[in-house]
Amino acid sequence: MRILKLLTTAALAALVATGAQAEDYPKLNLKLAHFVPANIIGSQVDQWFADEVEKRSGGNIKIKIFWSESLGKSGELLELVRSGAIDMAAVSPAYFPNELPLTGATNSLMMQFKDGRDALRVTQSLVDETEEIQEELKRANVYPIYFHTLNTYRPFCTSPIESIEDFQGKKMRSYGEYIPVMWQELGATGVNVLTNELYEALQRGTLDCAFYAHDLIKATKLYEVAKFAWDGDNALGAIPTWPIWVNWNTWNNEWPANVRELFTTVGKEAMARDVELTTAAEADALEWMVKEQGVQIVDFKDMDKVHERTTDPAELWIKKMEERNLGDVAKKMVAYWRKEAPFKD
Repeated sequence: MRILKLLTTAALAALVATGAQAEDYPKLNLKLAHFVPANIIGSQVDQWFADEVEKRSGGNIKIKIFWSESLGKSGELLELVRSGAIDMAAVSPAYFPNELPLTGATNSLMMQFKDGRDALRVTQSLVDETEEIQEELKRANVYPIYFHTLNTYRPFCTSPIESIEDFQGKKMRSYGEYIPVMWQELGATGVNVLTNELYEALQRGTLDCAFYAHDLIKATKLYEVAKFAWDGDNALGAIPTWPIWVNWNTWNNEWPANVRELFTTVGKEAMARDVELTTAAEADALEWMVKEQGVQIVDFKDMDKVHERTTDPAELWIKKMEERNLGDVAKKMVAYWRKEAPFKD
C-alpha cells in the first residue's frame, strides 16, 4: 500500500508539474498567412510545426495556417507582418529585394549551391551570425524563425530544350532581380510569375518553361500542361526558400523567453525534417511523372556553355550591393558560402 501510495503521489506530482509547465505559456491564437498550397512538402512541415507548438505548449499556443494567399498576396505578406496586421507569414525573402537585400541573397541567386541541404545550412548560419543581416531584419521589423529548402531548380517546358540554341526566344519563369539576367544571357526572356500562377501561365503560353524543383512540379500538377523535364547534372542549383516570419518587435519584446525557446526548438526540428523529406521527394517525383504522366526527360547537352555564357549571379549581386554601400558585407557572405559549400568541385 505504501509503495502504491508513493507511486500515486509521484504520478500526481508529475501531472501537476506538466500542467504548471503548460500553464506557463501564454494563450496565443496566431494566424499564419501562407503563399503556397498545403500539399507542398514544405507546407506539410509548417503544419507539423504548428501542431507541435500546440502540443508542446499544452494547447496554449495555437497556429492556424491560411494557405495559397488566402490571407494576403505574396507581395503583401511582409508588410502585413511588419505592421502587425497578421501574426506570422510564409513567403520567400527574394520577393523583397529592397527591404531584404542581404537576407534574401541565397534565395535570389542560382548556381551557388549544389543541393538544398547546403543552401539551408549556409543561409541559417549567415542569418544567425551576420550583424548586418540582423540590422536589416530589425529595420524591416521582421524575424525569421526557421527557413526551408528546395531541391535543385531545372527548366520544365512545353517543348524540349536540348541545346543552348533552344533557349532562343523562350519565355522562362523568373522572379527577383538576377534570374532574368541569366535568361537574357542565354537568349531567352524572363517572365516574372509567382508560384500560384505557374499552371495557368504554362497553359496559356505566357510561359514556355517553368523553373522549379521536380517535387514542386508534381505537387502543383505542372505535368498536366508541360511534358519536358531536365535531370542528371543539368541543373542550375538549389536554393533555400521561405522562412516563417514574425514581427521583430513581437518576437524580441512581447513574447516571453519560453515562447521564443519553444518556437526556436521546434523550428530547428522542422528544418531537419524539411531537408529529409524534400531530398527524398525529388527522385520519386520525377519517376512518377515519367511513368504515370508521360513526362519526357530531356538530355541537355550544353551545360558547359550555360556556365560560359552566364555571369556569376553572385558577382552581379555584389555590384548591386556596392551601390547600396553593402559591398563589403556582400563579399564576405559570398566568400563564406563558396568556402562552406562550393557549387563546383
